[in-house]
Amino acid sequence: MPETEEQSLSGGKRTIAIVGAGIIGLTIARRLARGREQALLIDPLAPGSAASSGNAGHIATEQIFPLASPETMLAAPRLLFGRNSPMHIRLEYALKIAPWLLRFAWASRPSAYQGGVRALLSLQEKSLDSMRALCADEGLADLLCVQGHMVVAESGKALRALDARRLPLERHGIESVLLAPDEAAARSPFLKRGIAGALLLPRTGHVLNPHRLCTALHKRYGEAGGLTLRARVENIETSDDGGFVLRHEAGAIEAGKLVLAAGAWSAPLARQLGHAVPLDTERGYHVTAEGAPDLGGIAVESHERRIIMTPMDCGLRIAGLVEFGGLDLPPNPRRHEDLKRHLRELAPALELGGLSEWMGFRPSLPDMLPVIGASPANPNAIFAFGHQHLGLTLSAITADIVSELVAGRTPPIDLRPFRPDRF
Repeated sequence: MPETEEQSLSGGKRTIAIVGAGIIGLTIARRLARGREQALLIDPLAPGSAASSGNAGHIATEQIFPLASPETMLAAPRLLFGRNSPMHIRLEYALKIAPWLLRFAWASRPSAYQGGVRALLSLQEKSLDSMRALCADEGLADLLCVQGHMVVAESGKALRALDARRLPLERHGIESVLLAPDEAAARSPFLKRGIAGALLLPRTGHVLNPHRLCTALHKRYGEAGGLTLRARVENIETSDDGGFVLRHEAGAIEAGKLVLAAGAWSAPLARQLGHAVPLDTERGYHVTAEGAPDLGGIAVESHERRIIMTPMDCGLRIAGLVEFGGLDLPPNPRRHEDLKRHLRELAPALELGGLSEWMGFRPSLPDMLPVIGASPANPNAIFAFGHQHLGLTLSAITADIVSELVAGRTPPIDLRPFRPDRF
């Protein structure tokens, strides 16, 4: 007798439960369904509706330098507590995040920082190829734009700083090209005139609509027989045989294997699996100028302003200002006003449509590395969270790694820097 959907949603020993339906969980679920695994995706929210829908859309393969660095520590007071800083700590959250900040400082020492660079590079070397393959396999190549992006400088001082970035980038195999003002203007028709120059990073890209990518992946997952349960997992119990019972508000699910990809909400569940992971959240903001015409070109990052503007099929999205404030505080309206100001100043001639605002939660670890790998206590529990602002960029390579772990094979990347017990 064939198994009914109701029976499938209760799980079983052959079921792989994926907790979290953001871009990480969705790419993993789709990859497992393609391999004919019995997958069950679980999330209280609609797939791709949280941080995965509101990100900048940037495929940031150039980002191999962790924020936890000696350079950041030198600028820490101004960077973390300055009113106009692109990364800000809410005063009402400062005491709560103090232990995280101490770990961040420890991860910023030179030896740890260099280890973090090597770890991120090991993922980034394969991330773009994995994303290309994902989009091609799923018939979504039209959503992926790989023409690079450029970082603009509005002053001679900033341009000299950009030029100085080229050596460490190229030392790690990341190509860059310095552009004159007219060359930069030709690549981005909406950019203001009078900039000093730009740095082109040709091996990066962006997606034209992050939410549409998520919903398309979920649709294909369902068409391949993958199941989805809208529920919040509140408790995870480990069975004597190494399997799991996942309890939610309406019942329980049995699973032989578990993938924890719940983003900013992963820490309590990881703790139930024996790992006290010091996860906190970067609260990201964006403003989208809906229906902005004739965008074309590539994504534009501002060196001085620390924001990025991405042309999408829904308009021009500007993002990049973050803050530490946990999961419960309301959005800070100043962040949105700052983004609108940057948009007006960087694209003054653009006729803008309606402006929509968004805030979401990016999961971040103090060393700025994700948690990817099986639990040392139980190899049937696989972790895939904490990608901070690289969730979209690293989603496909993370799915490649998790699918190897699920199959009992050794991934082609050394996962020791990302292990869940490294803290």
